Amino acid sequence: MSYQPQQYYNYYPAEYQPQFWQALVAGVIDIAIMIALGAWALSLVKKALKGEEVELR
Repeated sequence: MSYQPQQYYNYYPAEYQPQFWQALVAGVIDIAIMIALGAWALSLVKKALKGEEVELR
């Protein structure tokens, strides 16, 4: 059996680099969406605590 040397960049095999960056970008987008939804939910809670009408649209 012969083994081909595998090229590494920053401790990741070179062939995994696109997957790594795709996962990193997707993770950042997911965190941004969670922050936005959390801020929206907190604004609804503040409105409800003040006694204002809350619409879930």
